[in-house]
Amino acid sequence: MLLATATAWAHHSVIANFDRDTVITLEGIVKAVHLRNPHSQYVLSVKSEDGSVAEWFIEWSDRNALIRRGVDLDLIQPGDSLTVTVWPSRRLPQVGYFVQAVLPDGAIYKDCGFLEFRRAVENSVEFRCDEAQGR
Repeated sequence: MLLATATAWAHHSVIANFDRDTVITLEGIVKAVHLRNPHSQYVLSVKSEDGSVAEWFIEWSDRNALIRRGVDLDLIQPGDSLTVTVWPSRRLPQVGYFVQAVLPDGAIYKDCGFLEFRRAVENSVEFRCDEAQGR
């Protein structure tokens, strides 16, 4: 049972799967948006310097957690041109974890995170994250 727990933790752990010490900035066109449980994803078509196009799979938190933290899930749509910052996968090429995006109007869009949300709940204060609304 302990082995199964460790395997499940590693599968769902951002720290275990993504290099949070490395940040990659990608510019591209959103090909697909999948905001669901247990993981949300964006697919971003990124053109390289040689003209070839690579698809990046960008993972994010689950839909329910993003809604609880006030993230506006409708701000990124297929066809949008974005600059996205990700933490790269430790094992898989062209896979990253969403850190933030710059929307077409120049607004920063991100999730302020679970820890900040938890602190607000623990302290019975309103949780506010303007970036989650693309402001």
